[in-house]
Order: sequence, then C-alpha cells, then structure tokens
Amino acid sequence: MRRRIYLNFSILVFMSVVVLSTLLSLFFYNTTKDRALTEIRENARLVVGVLDNLGIDTTTASSLDSYFSFIGKNDTALRVTIIAPDGTVLYDNQASAKNMDNHADRAEVISALATGFGESTRYSNTQLTETYYYAIRFADGNVFRMSKTVSNLGGVLFDMLPVIILVTTTILLLASFLASRLTNNIVKPLMDIDFSTENPVYYDELVPFAKRIDEQQLEIANQITSLESRASTISAITNNMREGLILLDEAGKILMANRSALAIFAEWDDVEQSDILHVCRDIGFQQHVKECLTGLNTEMTWERNSRFYNLYFSPVLSGDEIAGAVVLFFDITEQHQAEIQRREFTANVSHELKTPLTSISALAEMISTGMAKEADIGGFAVKISDQARRLISIIDGIIRLSEFDEGMSRMETTSFDLYELAVMVIGVMQAQAAEKGVTVNLVGDRFEIKANRQMIEELLYNLIDNAIKYNYDDGSVSVSLSLIPKESLVRISVRDSGIGIPLVHQNNVFQRFYRVDRSRNKKTGGTGLGLSIVKHVVEHHGGYVELSSSEKSGTTVTCYIPALWQQPR
Repeated sequence: MRRRIYLNFSILVFMSVVVLSTLLSLFFYNTTKDRALTEIRENARLVVGVLDNLGIDTTTASSLDSYFSFIGKNDTALRVTIIAPDGTVLYDNQASAKNMDNHADRAEVISALATGFGESTRYSNTQLTETYYYAIRFADGNVFRMSKTVSNLGGVLFDMLPVIILVTTTILLLASFLASRLTNNIVKPLMDIDFSTENPVYYDELVPFAKRIDEQQLEIANQITSLESRASTISAITNNMREGLILLDEAGKILMANRSALAIFAEWDDVEQSDILHVCRDIGFQQHVKECLTGLNTEMTWERNSRFYNLYFSPVLSGDEIAGAVVLFFDITEQHQAEIQRREFTANVSHELKTPLTSISALAEMISTGMAKEADIGGFAVKISDQARRLISIIDGIIRLSEFDEGMSRMETTSFDLYELAVMVIGVMQAQAAEKGVTVNLVGDRFEIKANRQMIEELLYNLIDNAIKYNYDDGSVSVSLSLIPKESLVRISVRDSGIGIPLVHQNNVFQRFYRVDRSRNKKTGGTGLGLSIVKHVVEHHGGYVELSSSEKSGTTVTCYIPALWQQPR
C-alpha cells in the first residue's frame, strides 16, 4: 500500500508538471506569435506611410538602402521586400532582388494588390520555424512586404526543454520527498496497529475490519495449532521411514522429501520447491514421473550410487484433476545382491558338481559294462574315490557357506590354546605336505583365546591347505601366531613360497569358486571355496583379512581377529 500511495502521488505530480509545461509553452507561443504579427503590421504601416509622404521612389534600390540599414541582415531581423504589381521583386534587404523568384503567386501579395493589404504564414517543419508575412500597397501601386521568422510550437517546446527538464526534476524531487512523508503519515498508524490491545484502530473507518480481523486471528491461531500438530506427527512418521518419500505438485515440483529420500539425492542441499526433473536427470525416472502426472500408477527398478530401489509412482487426485504425485523408494540393494549371488552360486555349484559327478559316472559305467580291464578296475576305483572326496569337499564347503549366509553358524565361544590347535591342524596336513616335499613350520607364542574353536580350526585348515596345494615341490609354509595387545587382536599369518597370485586377481580370490588358474586347480583339486570360508570366519568374529602376494614369490594371508586372550598356565 505504501508503494502504491507513493507512486500515485508521484504520477500525479509528474502529470501536473507535464500539463503545466505544455500549457505554458502554448501560452508563450501564442503570445510570441501575436506580438510578432502586431510588430510586423505596425512597422509595415509606419514605413509605407513615411515613404508615401516623402514621395520616395520605391523602384530604385539605392534610394531605399539608407532607410532600411538600421534593420540589419540576420535570421532574426525583419525582412523588407518591395514587389512590383507583376510580381517582380524590386528590392529585398536580405537578398539580391535580381536572383529572387517572381512573387505574383504569394498569397499576401495577391491580397495586397486586391484590397490594399494582405498577410499569410508559412511553416518550416525541418527547421521548426514559421514566417509571418504582412503586405501593404504603396500609392504608386507597388507592394511593400515585411516578414519575420520565429520558432513554431515545436521550436518553442524544444527551446524550453532544458528549463522544463530542470523545473520538472526539481519539482519531482521535492514531490518525492513530500510524497514519502505524506505516505508515511498515512500508513504509519496502520502499520503500528496492535490487534492484541484494546482500541488499536486509529481510523474509525477501519473498526469493522479490525473486529473481523480479530475474529479471523483467533480462528487462524486454532487452525495453525491443529495443523502444526498434524504436521509434527506426519513429519515424525515420514522422517523415521526407511523408505524414501517425495511429494510432488501438479507441475512436478517437490513439496516434501523425507530424510531417506534426501539421502538418495545427497548432492542436493535442499530439494524442496525444486523441479524433480532437475533433481534427477535419469531418463527412465523422468518418464515415469511424467506418466504419473498424467494419472497413471507406475513402478520401476532403479539404480543410483550403486544402490538398487523399487520405485512406486502414484498420482494424487483432487476430484477429476491431478493435484500432484507420491514417489516411494524401497531400497532392495541387499535383495538384489542376494539374488545375483544366488544365481552365480547356483551356476557355480552346478558347474563344480558336474565335473566330479561326470567322472564318477563315466568310470562306474565302464566298470559296470565290462569295458574296463580287470587290471584297470583298481585304478578306476581310486579315481572314483578321489572324485567322491572332491565332491564331498565341495558340498561341505557349500553347506558351510550357506550356514554363514543364513546366519545359522552359532557363535559358541570357548577358551582354547591356539598354538596347540595349530599344531594339531599341521599334523593332519603332514601327509599332504609330505607328498610334495613341503615343510610346514609353526612360529609364535603360546596363548589361549576365547573364540569359536571349530571355525578357527577350519580357518587354519583352509589356509594351510591352500599354502601346500599352490606351492612348489620342496617348498615351505610358515604359520605365525602373535598378539597385538594395544588393539586386542590375534594375528594368524600363513606364508608360502609357492606360485603366488597375480595382482589383477588379488581382489577377487575371496569370492566363491574364484580360481586364478582353473587348469592348475583341477590338478590340485581345489574347490575355490577355501579363502571364501576363511573370510567368512574372520568376519564372523568381527575381524578382517589382508593378502600379500606376487607371482612366483609366494603368498601371505594374514587374519586379524578380535578375541580375549591369556597366557596358558
């Protein structure tokens, strides 16, 4: 309101100044014009009367120059011209009469010859001037014409423009100050109204409005309290949802996004009032948003920042019109990864089981059909037994990993001497080591730990088994047991002098059924599950595994397990 009042005052003053300037210009113009015409008429009559009384020859230019020398020759001086009845110019004080056109067609000349006097006005739009002509006939029949050039209305306005601008600017500045003061005086009582006190209104005309406003304030306060309570409840619910929730208006702008949704679009500080199509540039996502805002219920599976989501798009209707949309984000990353892992696991299991089963079936069929010679049956039986053991080993590994996946492995902890457990496992592996001439050494201190004995035994068995299998003949394996008291960690390290693992494979060797060299694994009988079981055992205890290896220089696998420990008695 303040701005409107101020602008109205300013416009009123400006229009008044413009109108006043225009009227003054018209007044000055008319005054100047009347004065010029009067001056010309009086001077012309005076000159003609003097010349007629003196009997001056008006046809001789030399006799006239002395009489009109006082007039001068410039753009603002009076111009005197004597014209013969046939229109020939006999004399002109501003130009050479010989070079001038015949003036018989001039309106003022025609009128003077006919009636004794005549006048006319001619305009110059290019120079913004107009020239007034007044003609009187001499007694000898010649015509005396006097003229004067002055600015026309446009010229007057142009000449007065600097003054008009200066005056207008001065008045506007003064008016601006006065308008501001006046506006403040009018608005201030309204701005100072305090509806919480009695008799707050300064203008009697506003009393009904004040009462109505007071009633509405009370009503609004009650509604705000109710809305705040509802909003607080809704906010508490939505912000504690694991699922992401975004509300859109009919134009696709975000009205609300809960914490889970904001975490998905973490690169945006604030998404509210932002266009959802700007927040997310994914083409598929944008297409589903557009379809939803046309009234369709849609859904999609969506990947963002290595996470997978099921998205549900639901339109919000107000009567028959689309008022907005709701977008729900369900994080299915774990299910997605589990499904991928399940498919890969099934494919790997099928492949790993097929090889020994095929060998067993083929050898058994050869024996049953009599195709095998009597001398070969013993060798076939040994091969069948080896393949059966390999099959059992794979199945045991699969079952163990399945137990880890399903959380069925019980974390029953007992206190046991880790050094003695390592000695026992190495004793079991001695026959396998002896076949390749591999020496297995155990170093470290004797101490007891509290952990799951069966799992730690599996860990040692798999580490030592791999160290022997992938070692060179007459190689060595070193098992090291130690404590890190500051971090409450038990360190189990197994180092071999074997073939090593290329760097490109080192990040993948803990995956199930992953094999660096499948042909070598077939020869050694490896299942590709050993290191995967080791990693699960360590993580089951809350620890971590490190691997260091280089080709043809051996491999070291180190496990760090948080565990309570004590020196044995």
